[in-house]
Parts: sequence; structure tokens; C-alpha cells
Amino acid sequence: MTTSTETSENTADTIPGVGVRARRDPRPARHFGWRALAGFAAFVVGAIAAVLALQWGGAVEMEDLPGLSAADPAVTWASGLLKYGYDLAVLAAVGCTVAAAFFLPGRDGDRARLAAQSWRWLRVGAAASALWALIALARLPIEFADTFALPLSGVGLTGAWSYATQSEQGNSLAFAAILASAAAIVAARSFRVAGAVFAAVLALAAALPPVFSGHSSANGNHQIAIDALIIHIVAASFWAGGLFALFIARANAAGAVRRYSNTAALAYPAIAASGLIVFLANVDFTDLWETGYGRIALAKLAVLVAGGLLGWAHRRRTLPAVESGDRRAFLRLAAVELAVMGVAFGLASSLSVTPPPAEELPDPNTAVLGFPTPGPLTFSSVALDWYPSIVFCAAALAAIGFYVAGVVRLRRRGDAWPWHRTALWIGGWSVVVLATSTGLGKYGMVLFSAHMVQHMALNMLAPILLVLAAPVTLALRAIRANRAGGPREWLLAFIHSGFSRFVSQPLVTLAIYLASLYAMYFTGLFEWALGSHFGHLLMTSHFLLAGSLFFWVIIGPDPKPRPLTYPAKVLLYFVSIVFHAIFGLTLMMGTGVIAADWYTGLAMPWVDDLLADQRAGGGIAWAFGEIPSLIIIGTLIAQWARSEEREGRRLDRMAERAGENGRPEDDPHEVYNAYLASLDQERR
Repeated sequence: MTTSTETSENTADTIPGVGVRARRDPRPARHFGWRALAGFAAFVVGAIAAVLALQWGGAVEMEDLPGLSAADPAVTWASGLLKYGYDLAVLAAVGCTVAAAFFLPGRDGDRARLAAQSWRWLRVGAAASALWALIALARLPIEFADTFALPLSGVGLTGAWSYATQSEQGNSLAFAAILASAAAIVAARSFRVAGAVFAAVLALAAALPPVFSGHSSANGNHQIAIDALIIHIVAASFWAGGLFALFIARANAAGAVRRYSNTAALAYPAIAASGLIVFLANVDFTDLWETGYGRIALAKLAVLVAGGLLGWAHRRRTLPAVESGDRRAFLRLAAVELAVMGVAFGLASSLSVTPPPAEELPDPNTAVLGFPTPGPLTFSSVALDWYPSIVFCAAALAAIGFYVAGVVRLRRRGDAWPWHRTALWIGGWSVVVLATSTGLGKYGMVLFSAHMVQHMALNMLAPILLVLAAPVTLALRAIRANRAGGPREWLLAFIHSGFSRFVSQPLVTLAIYLASLYAMYFTGLFEWALGSHFGHLLMTSHFLLAGSLFFWVIIGPDPKPRPLTYPAKVLLYFVSIVFHAIFGLTLMMGTGVIAADWYTGLAMPWVDDLLADQRAGGGIAWAFGEIPSLIIIGTLIAQWARSEEREGRRLDRMAERAGENGRPEDDPHEVYNAYLASLDQERR
């Protein structure tokens, strides 16, 4: 995946199933002992930090309340310490599977196969994922006992099963255990880079379910807190997990260290910013020094600063040493940094089981929506009353930043890039931010008509702008080629993968774009998505991705595995227009309210008729496509005309070469004239 200066053992060693005898490396025997000791020390230091934080933050202080059973302190201690072990298993599993997939190139002569070190990482990732699944299962009875203030001896199999299947917290742990088990199986049985990528995706997916059921999901700003926590956990897994993978590696792989360093440089600010957002969404700023929860957060911030300084030292001092062949400096500093990370994870695990200070919600709907009940819909309330979606704002910021960086790299190289494509890219992501983070994001939760505006913007307007910006073409031109494999090669492999060929088939693309539209609103999916933040993120992401896929096939200038003829593109688009119109008319003529329980439960005092609002939403869905249709038709005509011009120039060049070479049979014009003459002769 990157040009590697690793020692020969990474390329000469083999893995089971390849059929060549493996060679032993004498160096790990000398270094494994002290690295194992350093890793154990980091684990112990983190455990001590977790114990102190649990005591310091008051999570294990039990208060007897009249009429309620007292919680068992042993259960609370077990909950906090198991959470610490759970978090360490997550970082080891994610870090090792990601390292196996992306840190090193494949084997010489067969880049699709894992190199020896990548295979070792993947096996460690498999073991860590299996341990992760076991800890998640072990947490089920513990969390059940902690939730209902029971001693552990009072938890039976029936109670644990009901907790796993009927409570949100239990569902998240059970789902994480299933995904972690799947990651373990895939990682244990994979010998190819594609298998490592799949295992890494499963591990990252398994890290997310508990986010949606923790303390952050129960406060008055839970949408902001959960979004930020998603970014926080993913970035922390890359930062700490990647360092762990490099620390246990046998190979002296400077390329892997460089790749991790670049990843950590992006992950660290994401961790800091998202962590601050999570805290400010959970508690008031003054709680930093007035509550145990806040003091743990301050301690975690101090440890994060220390970790950042050590990371800076890695980039400035040890990275050049590794590239010159001296790995000892990196290992020494990495051992210290792992200890610091152990403390950070110990504090974080304790913080997650320490109840934040209680807050008084302004109204009952705040606990459901994540924000106070909005007032009547006005232009100013939509434009000025922002409620940011941290996930989509962060995605927009990152996407625009990388795109502009690619344009700057081209310009510095002396290559041109159309300015209007940059404007389209910025405009597309601006539409995404406006649809999800302004007042429209709020009203989309309480008004069907506002939601339909949001849907149409994300499903039709933003994707058109984004695909016309040609981000894949920019990436292929701006990213340097790497013979050993890198981001450019990964992107090309994805474009030509079986998955891309399948989803870019016209009927499949149309089905994803339209069938999900009907399934979302004419089943119970829409109401589920409104009541679940995970479902809401999934629904919003689907609108954007499905629209981007469809318009990429129709008008996207980027390369694609299944290019269509222009008549086929026009036909495909007109079919989509017909089904969109039918959908809008169905809503306008409907007699039942979609997601009626959700809207009546909110009971917006300024909404008089839910059915009338739904019919207005149907009218929006029916009429919204007019402007996008003009853009699509105009773009298709322009692209078709340019295609004909390019084909004409190509034929003219062939005719010129045929005349210069004295071979009229190679002139396409002469061939066509001869064909017409033969037809005329047949008629006679």
C-alpha cells in the first residue's frame, strides 16, 4: 500500500496457505520480552487510572434512597473495569485490522495477498475481536444488574436475555458482539488484502452501536453529543490502535510508520474537537471544576495534550530515525505513548459509566428530539436557528478540504482544473450542511413537509452538484501513483471492483434510487428513523448516497465500470421522473398520516392538520424535480454534443492518417461511403 523500506523478512516470510516455508527472524526474540512488559505496564497504568477515576468521579458511591433498592458496589466496579477492557479490545481489533489492510503493501508478485507482517496483524486483530465479543457478552448481565440495582447473583439467564433483546443498551452490546464475532471470523480466515479490508470495516462498525445508548443519548443535546462521539471513537481507535499495531510489529517498516503518522495527524485534532463537543453537549462549562464528571474530563484533556506532544515528537525525531533504519527510538517513545493512551482510555471508560450532572429539560419533547420544541415555522427560524449535525458538518469540512488540497497540488504542478468544478463541490456540500444543520434539520423532525424539502435537497440537488464536480477524476490526477499500492490504487480498485460493477448496473441503480423511496415512507421505516438517531443518520446518509450513485451513472464525468450510452441515460432518467411523480401524487392523495404516532406524540401546538401538511410534502416531492430536471437535461445535451464532437475529431484523425499512409481502407469515411454504395446496389 506504500513504498516499503521494511526488512526482507516481511517480503520473504510466508504465511500459511501460500506453500513456501517460512523463515524465522531472530530479532523478535530479543525485543518481544521488553515490549510485552511495556504493554502490560501500559495496561496496568490505565487500569489504575480507571479505578481512581471511578472513585474520584463518584460512580461507585452508593446512596440509599427511600423505597428503592441500593445498588451493589461490586456491580458498579465490574461495569467500569469491564468497560476499560472492552475499550482496549476495540482499539486492538480496529488498529490491527486497519494496519493489515492499509499500512503495508501486499506480497511481491501478488499485491492482492497479505504480506507476512500484515497477516500477523490480522491474526492479532482476530484474537482481539474475539475477546471483544466475549467482553461484550460478559457486560450484558453486569449492565443489567447495574441498571436495575441488582446484585450479580440475582441476574439469571432469562434476565440477561431480556436485557439483550428488549432494552436499547442491551441491543447495542449484543449487536456489537455479533459484529465483533464476524470481524474475528473474517480476520482469522483471510489471507488477502480484500479480506483484511472487510474485517476492518466490520470492526469499525462494531465499535459504533454502544454510542447510541450511552449517557450522551439521554441528554438534551443528544443528537450533537452522539454525532461527536462517533467521530471521537473512530478517531481514537485509529490513533491508539494504529500505534499498538506498530508497537507489536516484527518488521522494521518505515512506510507503515509514515502512513500511521499521517493518519494520527488527522485523527488527533478530530479527537480533541469531538471530545470537547461531547462534553459541552452533556454538561455546562462550569461543571468542569465543580463536578467529578468534569474533573475526569479535565484529566482526560491533560492526558490528550501529553499524547499530542508525544505524537509531535514522533514526527520530528523518531520518524527520521526509523527511515534511517533505527527502530529502537520509535519503540521507546511508543512504549511511553501507549502508557499515556492507557491512562486516557482508563479515564474515558470511567467517564462513560459516570453519570453526568443532571440537567433540567425545557420541555418533554427535548428528551425525544434532542432540542427544545421549535416555534412556528418561519423563514428566520429556518435560516437562523441552527442545530448542527456534527457528522455531516465534519464530512463537508473534510471533503472540501481534501478537494481544495487536490486542486492546489495540481496548480503547483502546472496543471489546470476548472474553477466551476470546485464551486460545484463547495456548493454541493453547502446544500448538505444547510439541509441538515440549519433550522430545516429541526423542522424536518416535526413537520413532514419540511422533511420532504430536506429529502429532496439531499437526494436530488446536492448529488447533482457533487457528481458534476468530478471528485474521482481530481483524486486520480492529484494523488501520486504508488507501485506498491496506495490511495490512488485503492480508488481504482474500488471503481473496477465487483461491487461497483453491480451497483452501477442501470436497473440496480434505479432500484436503489426509487425502491428505497417507496419502502421508506410506505412501511414503518420512516417512523423508526425519526425515533432513532441511528436510523435518522442512516436515512439521511442513504438519501445522499443513493442520489449520488444515480446521478453518477447518469451525468457523472468520473470514470465508471459500466458506462451507458446517452439514449440509455435519457431513458433511465425519464423513468425516474415518472416514479417520482407517482410518489408525490400518492402522498398528495393519501388519506392516512405517515408516522402518525410520532407526530401526534410530539403534539406541535402550531400544527393544525397533519394530513394537510403531509399533502403539502407530496406537492413538494412532485414539484421539486423541475429545477434538477433542467440541470440534468441541459447537462446530458451538452455532454452528448461534446461526445459527438470528440468522435468526429477522432474519425477525422483516422482519415488523415489513412490518407498519409495511402490506405483508404482505413479511412472510416470511405468505409461508410462504400457501405452506403453497397446498400444502393442491393436495392437495384
